[in-house]
Parts: sequence; C-alpha cells; structure tokens
Amino acid sequence: MENVKSIAINEILPHGEGFTFVNEIIDIELGKSITALHRVSEKAFWYPHHFPGNPVMPGVLIIEALAQTSALLVLISFPELRGIPFYLAGVKDARFKSPVVPPAELILKSFFESRRANVWFFDTKAFIDEKEVAYAKIIAVSQK
Repeated sequence: MENVKSIAINEILPHGEGFTFVNEIIDIELGKSITALHRVSEKAFWYPHHFPGNPVMPGVLIIEALAQTSALLVLISFPELRGIPFYLAGVKDARFKSPVVPPAELILKSFFESRRANVWFFDTKAFIDEKEVAYAKIIAVSQK
C-alpha cells in the first residue's frame, strides 16, 4: 500500500476540482475505515451565499464530503472498482450537531458496515477539533 499522503484523490474520485470535498487522506484501514480531511475555506463557492455575513457550510455538502470519503475507502481498498460509477444512493439518520464555519479543518471518518451485491453501507462522522459536528449512515451503489 502506498503512503496515504501520496494518494492522488483527484485521480480516484470522478468529481471536478470545484466539487471535491476531500483534500487529504489521513489514515486508512483497507476495507474497514478511513479518516480524511476537508479544509473548509473562505474561498469556497458557497461562502458568500450561505449565509451572507454568517457563513455556514451547508449540511448537504458535509454529507457529500462524507460520501466522497466513503467512496475513497472502497476505491482504494478495491482498485479494480476504479472507473466504475459509484453513486450516493441514500442517507439515513443524518444529524448536524454544530455549525461548520470557515476557516476550519473538517475531519471525516467513514466505517464500512456491510455490502449486499452492489449496495454499500457506511457509518460516517465529521469532527472539528475532536468535537463531533455531524453523522450519517451513507448508502452507496456501484455499477459492479
């Protein structure tokens, strides 16, 4: 396994640069869990709009960051699935416990729960300074 710091996220995830919400992989236990980082910046496209004068990272983008982190866990653990479409199929029990305000380092954790055919299940959490700010059950589907 290559050093996690050297993994080129943009070569694994199909998202364009403006819609990739994982900046760095901190740690991975193949097939089990991943910890990643998203730097929440004042330069983010949503910053001036959500909400003017009181910017807060939209919850849906926190979920997207957690989903991308989950996809990275699968695509790094199973390289044969790279290039095969992998989609967010559902979100359960999402909770936002504290606002995410730029600038911040959002720590993203995803834990593989199970797989049924091409449907994948993850337990995910987001933290700032070791404080849990969000969690959700992520359901993803792969085309294989």
